[in-house]
Amino acid sequence: GAQQPSSFATDTMTMPQVMSRVARAGLATNTLARAASKAAHHAKPTFGFAASRSVARPTRAMASSAATAEKVAEAPKPIYLKDYTAPDYRFAKVVLDFELGEEVTVVGNTISVEPTFAAGGDPRPLFLNGDPTVELAGVEVNGTALDASAYVLTKKGITITAPPAAPFELKITTKIKPQENTELEGLYKSSGNFCTQCEAEGFRRITFYQDRPDVMSEFTTRITADKAKYPVLLSNGNLVNSGDLDGGKHFTVWEDPFPKPAYLFALVAGDLGMIEDKFTTKSGREVALRIYVEEHNLDKADWAMVSLIKSMKWDEDVFGLEYDLDLFNIVAVDDFNMGAMENKSLNIFNSRLVLATPQTATDMDYSAIEGVVAHEYFHNWTGNRVTCRDWFQLSLKEGLTVYRDQEFSADMNSRGVKRIGDVARLRMAQFPQDAGPMAHPIRPESYIKMDNFYTVTVYEKGAEVVRMYETLLGKDGFRKGMDLYFERHDGQAVTTDDFFQAMSDANPGCDIGKLKNWYSQAGTPTVTCERAYDAGAKTYSLTLTQVLPKTPDTGGDQPKVAQLIPVKVGLVDAKTGKDLDVSGNVSVTSAGSTSTCVPVPGDAGSVVLRLNDMSATFTFAGVESEPVPSVLRGFSAPVKLAVTPALTADELLFQLAHDSDPFNRWEAAQKMAREIMCRAIRSTWHEGKTELASDEDAAEAVTADAAWGKFVDACKGIFRDAASDVVDRAWVEEALSFPGVGSLVQELKPVDPLAVHKVVKQFSRRFALACSDEIEACHATCKAEAAATGEYLVDETQTARRSLMGYCMALMGAAGHGGEEASELAAAAAAARASRR
Repeated sequence: GAQQPSSFATDTMTMPQVMSRVARAGLATNTLARAASKAAHHAKPTFGFAASRSVARPTRAMASSAATAEKVAEAPKPIYLKDYTAPDYRFAKVVLDFELGEEVTVVGNTISVEPTFAAGGDPRPLFLNGDPTVELAGVEVNGTALDASAYVLTKKGITITAPPAAPFELKITTKIKPQENTELEGLYKSSGNFCTQCEAEGFRRITFYQDRPDVMSEFTTRITADKAKYPVLLSNGNLVNSGDLDGGKHFTVWEDPFPKPAYLFALVAGDLGMIEDKFTTKSGREVALRIYVEEHNLDKADWAMVSLIKSMKWDEDVFGLEYDLDLFNIVAVDDFNMGAMENKSLNIFNSRLVLATPQTATDMDYSAIEGVVAHEYFHNWTGNRVTCRDWFQLSLKEGLTVYRDQEFSADMNSRGVKRIGDVARLRMAQFPQDAGPMAHPIRPESYIKMDNFYTVTVYEKGAEVVRMYETLLGKDGFRKGMDLYFERHDGQAVTTDDFFQAMSDANPGCDIGKLKNWYSQAGTPTVTCERAYDAGAKTYSLTLTQVLPKTPDTGGDQPKVAQLIPVKVGLVDAKTGKDLDVSGNVSVTSAGSTSTCVPVPGDAGSVVLRLNDMSATFTFAGVESEPVPSVLRGFSAPVKLAVTPALTADELLFQLAHDSDPFNRWEAAQKMAREIMCRAIRSTWHEGKTELASDEDAAEAVTADAAWGKFVDACKGIFRDAASDVVDRAWVEEALSFPGVGSLVQELKPVDPLAVHKVVKQFSRRFALACSDEIEACHATCKAEAAATGEYLVDETQTARRSLMGYCMALMGAAGHGGEEASELAAAAAAARASRR
């Protein structure tokens, strides 16, 4: 929930860019919600020289040499996972005292320090991270001010050279100027409000501290400020005291009893309005829920409150996780440009990720807000109560929480559409990253700058790895693993190895050892699937082989080891269109003899093939006739799939019509459309051709394709089913929104994009014309239903209906039907779908 993945070769994103990434029906994940703009602060070097005849004046070369030496000394150096060492000191309790001022803010920081090494040894230096923008005003140990000779102060922090070897109290006083903080890390002031952003390394811009995630402390925070200017003073935990002071000031005191790292600290001070509700936990505790927004946005915060309550209830029902404090606050301000942040009990958002009314927001906005609010709330356990030991473990909290918010959104909306959207985004952003020069595993071995670590690989691929645990262990086994994880590690900073061990120990009969290889190997595997039917023996076999690509993170030549890949499959009877029972009679042969097959509880038509070796053959017995295979159902692993022989056009159409898996039905429609368009492009353009085909020639190339007629007929049937409401209407728009120019250009390179555009345009128009009767009937049915319903609701039924109506409107406009209303909306609807792709 902290940072945005840098999936487009940039470390910063504007809020419109962020919103374009999250504003997709049912697809909101906070991984795409907070832009990370974190430039390192480097003070300009200065030089001083004594005015003495015995000292030569510095030459330009000398100054240049000194400057170079200083720059080299301060240049960022790689940080390696293998070099991790636990801190020598733990901070049991921290008491912060903020005096917020217009010119200078004074911060008192009193820490209960406890050595982690054995008593009686030599004292060890204590290093506290800092920043050149933080002015040190005083250092005390056990109430005694330290002489300057007792510590070393640099641009990077302060080292207390010989602190006591027994527990002691350390008090540090600093002065900062939040109004001058343009880095927007630490405490800053914008539009009259004080606000913080401390992940990953912002707390060191407030005070000197061990600013690392494995230092977890109980925080008490006192805030003092002018009451008229800053009537709202918020921080982490429960409000334990407040009151007025002389001089028009007031104060609040906040106490957070749960240990947390400094990156989860938060403070907000400003003039904000508030809406309030409450939630009763499963154990009967009443929790006050408050959302603070700027006054002009008060009427737009209700949906965020609804989403928060739904999230709290879902986390209790699905994972048994109950909120742990008496108060939960959300703050949404226009100038918070980090998107959203999961600070303990005080989540901070940019307004655009919280505020919505039917007059100002689309269904996609509502769904995005629901998902982002859920993601940040879910961090309370997966990230806050249990956090990461070091930043190499970032996927431990972010990948797991992305998975949790994906599951929440799937339960709140269309599960099939949610999965399709998540996979589309993975293919669009993460697969290219895995194939490019910046490829890295979800737990890298090194980094130079932490901000560059917030990537779509760590987030999105990390979530897919968590999903593979659930696929391999089943929902019950996964829940057992989660329960054990929290039982063992509540209040701790841990690693991905600890998560793996909890999952493994909770399911002793299931060998998932090679799943760990996903954490250390970059690249997108390709799984080839060779299919064969033996009519005499009545067996059907699938030979799966994993091909692991070379990646630059290992120099490109280091051999990869087999990864455990769960491939969920079904066999569809070619005569009846029904799933065959594949829950038994499956034999496995593999070189490593470790690949296995496990049933899917409650689904006799599917089975999970556990590819644990480089290659394995899975043979199904008792198959009376050759079926149509449905491989990688639900996109059960983040891989590229190559089936041989490839599914024929008739098999794809059959899959589109009959497959019980909504993802593979969608995949079949996409493949059919893609293949038709690719053949049309190849027939109308070739390398070296300078003239583009006419619109008529492009249209002829599309409609003359051998598969076109059958494809159109299949799609007409889908529209008829949608009108009758016997198919997921939200899925219809996804299934029949076909690949665009960008993806086809990537597939056909080298190719003239204008030639591709011409075919795509004609494909869309001819498709709309061919299905126009069914499209108009579907639109009319949905419009009549909407008129009869009357009340506007943001629920799965109405959202799906509005989505389908908009899609039909766009197609009617493309076909020249539907009147002026359709024509005006067609371009906007088409552009929206294209941006999502």
